[in-house]
Amino acid sequence: MIGRLASAACAISAAMVWSAHAAEPFVGRWAVTPAVCGGGGGSSAATAALTATDTSLSWFDGTCRIAKMYKAKAVYVQAHCPKEDVAVTLDAQGSRMRVTWGKSKPEELKRCP
Repeated sequence: MIGRLASAACAISAAMVWSAHAAEPFVGRWAVTPAVCGGGGGSSAATAALTATDTSLSWFDGTCRIAKMYKAKAVYVQAHCPKEDVAVTLDAQGSRMRVTWGKSKPEELKRCP
């Protein structure tokens, strides 16, 4: 009985450690400048922070659900947004991320503190 409990505890601990390291590099809050990080949300890429989770992206265009995701050097996302579906490219490299939202020009964002 004690052996089973110990095995179960080890399995749970291993799962917790794995999930802690499994976060996608794009997950977090990003903005063009640190001043935008604390803002409540703007109407453009320059004035709004991008908040990314494993399942959603929130930016000036609203909150979008990640429908499909393909990972290569960058992460390619098909996002379901309130107005329309949008193709998004997220290329996170450390504390910087290059984002292409739909057909707009790529934006260089920095991770918010």
